Amino acid sequence: MVKPTSSPHLGKSSIVDYVIWFVLVLFSISTLFPFVNVLFVSFANMKDIVESGGVLLFPKSIHLDSYRYVLQYSGLLNAYGVTIFITVVGTIINLIMTALGAYVLSNRDLPGRNAMMTMVLIAMLFSGGLIPTYLVVRSLQLVDTVWALMLPSAISAWLLILMRNFFQGIPAELRESARIDGCSELGILVRIILPLSMPIFATLALFYGVGHWNEYINVVIYINDPDLSTLQLILRKMYTFAIDQLDGDSLPPPVETVRAATIMMSTLPIVMVYPFLQRYFVQGVMVGSVKG
Repeated sequence: MVKPTSSPHLGKSSIVDYVIWFVLVLFSISTLFPFVNVLFVSFANMKDIVESGGVLLFPKSIHLDSYRYVLQYSGLLNAYGVTIFITVVGTIINLIMTALGAYVLSNRDLPGRNAMMTMVLIAMLFSGGLIPTYLVVRSLQLVDTVWALMLPSAISAWLLILMRNFFQGIPAELRESARIDGCSELGILVRIILPLSMPIFATLALFYGVGHWNEYINVVIYINDPDLSTLQLILRKMYTFAIDQLDGDSLPPPVETVRAATIMMSTLPIVMVYPFLQRYFVQGVMVGSVKG
């Protein structure tokens, strides 16, 4: 009877695995700690903040004064509505335009394909500048409309290349079979390519959605109507208003807790979307990055 022999590398491999897990746990804690600290500070009062030195590892008491202050600020709910509209509609426009461009560029038999890809790469590295972009937006009569926050950024060159690489990883035989059966190019994209591309669509939806949710600079540049202010602009005005009210240590609620509450109000909604897209995210980024 042959006795099983232990591998001399087994112990070393286990030690390496434990070290890797330990490093990953530390990295996860260091990443999660600032978010948890901001969450606890948003529920704290001035006494808790002073006693803890500004860093809270656990909630000493729960106070909702900062959230009441944030929710009562004029224009906040309207800003939420504008931001949600821009995020949802803008992301849909982004995905449609990016998918159309990526499908065309993924066709290896397309005449002038290399020249088009060169133009996309140039657009990724260089932009026309702020003033020319503003003049284009104004000439299209998009200033003071929500479309100024969506149409000029309808396609990201980098995300276009990412989706194009993913499409190239789909077997070309599927397209050829569909063409033989009389399917149009749009039909191939909608009926064959899109159902196989959920990972890359979820990944790009997350990238585009976060960008729209955090929209600030373009609002400052293109929007003058206060009714079209986005959440980030309103939160900035609200925090500035709280700073202006500061008179020694007499501000109720404290500026630190107001700041933490505004961060949570702007961060939590988009963070809650991530778990629904997480299972597609890694696959979409990895496959779209290495194919083609």
